Parts: sequence; structure tokens; C-alpha cells
Amino acid sequence: MLRFALALVVVATTMAVSCPEPDPGSDNPNPVIDTKSTERKQLEASYIEGLYLKGSCALAFDLGLFQRAVNPVRRTCRIQSDDQTRYLNIFYGESVPVKEGDEVECEIHYRLDAGESTTLIVKLVVVKTTDEYLWLWNEFQKVGLIVQRL
Repeated sequence: MLRFALALVVVATTMAVSCPEPDPGSDNPNPVIDTKSTERKQLEASYIEGLYLKGSCALAFDLGLFQRAVNPVRRTCRIQSDDQTRYLNIFYGESVPVKEGDEVECEIHYRLDAGESTTLIVKLVVVKTTDEYLWLWNEFQKVGLIVQRL
């Protein structure tokens, strides 16, 4: 029994001595932990206006092939292909988002190809801004938009 207790003391002492000491030169005792999903990071790294589903651009605005219409009074934004087979129509609920952190409930209608239309009603948060564009994101559904400011 005595040998066992002595062995335990030796092992515990060895483990305690081998533990690294905290770095006294560290300026940040509370490091920032990145909690952004891969899909959100992909959206934030993109600069093409359009609809993003699960991190990939599902409908990209192309000035040569698409038209854009915005109506600040009606709080709507629409992009559509010239042949009208693909479109993205966004209706901002009670208010139009302006700055990072703003949340807005949106009704989104889109069609990716000639065929079935899809409607989403989703709460989005502004995760990035520039003078001309907003990046909106819903983490739960992995839905994002890059849209021109109204």
C-alpha cells in the first residue's frame, strides 16, 4: 500500500512539473473563438450579388444577363435573368436593414431554372456591409444574400 501511495505521488509530481506555464507576455488572456460556420465564411468571402444556399452561390447577378429593380418605398429588391427563367425577389418585412447586426424578416421568392418557384420566410442578420452592398445571413437554414443597399 505504501509503494502504491509513493508511486502516485511520483506520477502526480511528474505530471505537474511537465505542465506548461502560462505565457506571461500574452496580451489577450481571453482569446477570440471563431464561431462562424464554414457556409457563413464562404458568404462573407464572396462579392457576387445574389442568393447563397449552404455556402454556395445558387443565383448570381450578372449585369450582362440580368436586370435589377429596387423599390425603397415597398422595401423590395428583385434580380431576374433577361429571359425571366431565373429570379430572386426579396421583400423586407417591417424595415430595411442598414448596418451590421440589424435583423430583418424577409420573404424571399426565387427560381433557379425554368420550373419550380421556391418561397422562404426567414429572419436574416446583416453580417457584413460596404457602402453599396449588404451581406445577410441565416445560420440555421444556411441561407444568405448579397444585395444592393436600398
